[in-house]
Amino acid sequence: MKKYFVMVGSFIARAWRFVLSLFETHQHLHVTHTKYNSEGEVVDVLIKSFTVRKFYKQSPKHIKFKTYDGTHVELKTATPMDYMTETIVGEVKTFE
Repeated sequence: MKKYFVMVGSFIARAWRFVLSLFETHQHLHVTHTKYNSEGEVVDVLIKSFTVRKFYKQSPKHIKFKTYDGTHVELKTATPMDYMTETIVGEVKTFE
């Protein structure tokens, strides 16, 4: 019996997220982090991408946001970050 309550609760949560996604503007966030060696040459470039539901704080050295999955993410750096946001237009999230 407990198994069915978990399944129903999971379905209701996914349906609620779907309904909310119809009224929110989602964005893709791409953050680039470049590592340099002691001589100033580029050693490695890391690119991280997120699907953002809501931004809480957005400044050059500090970004705080919530992902589509409901995870809260906070990125802090000592130097300004290179990031790019793009709005998702017309993309409908389906049940997963």
